Amino acid sequence: MKNILQICGILIAVLILQLQGVLTAQTIDDGINLLKQNKFTEAKSVLVSILEKDDDNAEAHYRLGMVYFNRWNPQRDVDEAVDHLEKAVDLKPENAEYQFRYGVSLGEKTQKAGVIKQAFLAPKVKNALMRAVELNPKHVQARIALAQFYLIAPSIVGGDIEDGWKQLDEAIRLDEVLGRSVKAALLEQKKRNDEAEKEYKMLTISKPKDWRTWKNYGYFKIRTGRPDKALVYFNTYVKLCPDTADSYDSLGEGFLKKGDTDQAILMFRKALELDKNFISSMQNLGEVYQMKGQKKEAKEMYQTVLANNPPEYYRKAAEKKLEEIK
Repeated sequence: MKNILQICGILIAVLILQLQGVLTAQTIDDGINLLKQNKFTEAKSVLVSILEKDDDNAEAHYRLGMVYFNRWNPQRDVDEAVDHLEKAVDLKPENAEYQFRYGVSLGEKTQKAGVIKQAFLAPKVKNALMRAVELNPKHVQARIALAQFYLIAPSIVGGDIEDGWKQLDEAIRLDEVLGRSVKAALLEQKKRNDEAEKEYKMLTISKPKDWRTWKNYGYFKIRTGRPDKALVYFNTYVKLCPDTADSYDSLGEGFLKKGDTDQAILMFRKALELDKNFISSMQNLGEVYQMKGQKKEAKEMYQTVLANNPPEYYRKAAEKKLEEIK
C-alpha cells in the first residue's frame, strides 16, 4: 500500500508540473500584447522562448522581427529584424505582410550599406515588395513602398520612374489621402512644389473630412514658409480630432513657426493633458522653454523625454539640447 501511495504521489506531482507548464506557457499573442505596450524586452523574451521550442514558427519570427524593427525600441536592431523577417518569408512565402515588412526592413539596411552591398541587396528589396503586391494587390503600404523604391533607386538596380508613378496611382485608388500625400511628398523632394500643392488641394476637395488631409497640408505649408496657412489647416485638424494629442501638437508647431511662443506652449500643454506621454510635445515644449530662456523648465522637459525611452530621433534631439543648456 505504501508503494502504491508513493507512486500515486509521484504521478500527481508530475501532473501538477505538467499543468503548471501549460498554465505558464506563453503564446505569440502574449508577445504581441507586450509589444503593443512597448514592453520590448518582455516581448522579445516571450518570442525567443517560443522559437527555442519551435524554430520553424513563422509568426514568431515575424513578430520578433517587428520587435527589433520598432522605432520605439531602445535596442532597435535592423540587422536582427531583417534576419527574422527573412526567416518568416522563407517559412511562409505566400504571406504578403511578411514580404512587405521584410522588404521595408531590408530597404533600410540597404540604405546604410556600402555601394557594392547596395547593388546586391537592392534587387532583393524590389522582389520582396513586388511579391507583396502580387500576393495582395490591395496592400496600399506595399504599393507605396514599391513606388518609392522605383522612384528613388537607380535604374541599374531596378529603379523605374514610370512604374513608380503607376504604383502611386494604384495606391491613390486604394487610399486617396495616403496615396496623394506620399505622391505630394515625393514631388516636393524633387523640387516640384507646385505639382505637390495640387495634390494637397485635390484632397481638400475630395477628402475634406479626413484629418490626414489637413495635417499633411499644414506641414507642407510650414516647410514652404507659410505658417499662417499652416495654422488654418491645423485648426481644421483640431476641429476634426479634438481629443487627440497629435492635433494640438501640430497646431503648437504652427504657432511656433509663426513666432507665437505663448500660444505654442498652450497647445503643447493641451496635448500633454490629453496624453501625458506624448513625446513630440515634450520635446517641443522643452525647445520653446529654451527659446524663452527658461533653462530649468527646458531641462526638465528634455529629461522627461529621455525617461520615456523615446525613439532614436527624439533621444538624440533631447541629448543634444541638454548639452546646449549645461
